[in-house]
Amino acid sequence: MSAPFCRKHLSIEGLLKEAHRVFRRIPDAPGHDIALVDHLMSGLALFGLKYPSLLQFDQDCREETTRANLKALYGIEQAPSDTRLRERLDELAPSHVRPLYKALL
Repeated sequence: MSAPFCRKHLSIEGLLKEAHRVFRRIPDAPGHDIALVDHLMSGLALFGLKYPSLLQFDQDCREETTRANLKALYGIEQAPSDTRLRERLDELAPSHVRPLYKALL
């Protein structure tokens, strides 16, 4: 019997890396202390880790263990506050995220 066939690009790690790659290509306005890719990946982490609220996510991001896990799993260098996350993502046109859907589907 042969070893099970594994597709790395279909694993959660591969999907998150693809999301990070696509999000890095979205133009970021200058003058922000946290990169747009970190905002987008934080939003993805919020849903992926099934947080009940932005406030709970924000509170957990203050813990060293959570910050290390977000960096390792989602590539988030600095997680934004709940208010800043809403503000930055509201500014983003949905068409900027469309390439991720095309890449994954």
